[in-house]
Amino acid sequence: MSTNPKPAAPPMPPTGAPYWINIMAIDPQKLKVCMGPYFEYHQLLTLRKEFYSTLFPAWQFQPAEAGMEGMVQFAFEQPSGLSGGIVKLPDGCVKPSEQPMGIGTIVYYSVESTDEITENIVKLGGVKVMDKMGHKDRGWFANFKDPEGNRFGTYEPNKVAMDKQE
Repeated sequence: MSTNPKPAAPPMPPTGAPYWINIMAIDPQKLKVCMGPYFEYHQLLTLRKEFYSTLFPAWQFQPAEAGMEGMVQFAFEQPSGLSGGIVKLPDGCVKPSEQPMGIGTIVYYSVESTDEITENIVKLGGVKVMDKMGHKDRGWFANFKDPEGNRFGTYEPNKVAMDKQE
């Protein structure tokens, strides 16, 4: 058992503040690198990481957590608590547009309740693109389109799990 204390959880951003930024990576099979799918995928993530770390030196890249090897995670020094990831497209997608979240960057906004915000989004003419899903024991996220088709996500932190980290 480790005697190192767990780092304090970053403060929860206020409702409506950006919480997570998702950058979708193109299917690595399209690269046609001769080293095989495993190498292709990790090479693609490395190239994307180098691209963004060169453009934005404030992005602090972190090692992938267990079970999250399909993602390169990054965090920001300021604002504290905002993080993101370069995420592999789901297997079987021939085109990025074939997966439910679409192509491009997705900003996830912090919310108190994913269920309540989903009802409000639909009432206001938005569309649920992806059902609420759990993120380990940390919280829940969902994806939507606004009435004009712009994609965004919501993230509801698991307050019980966050309190245990403190």
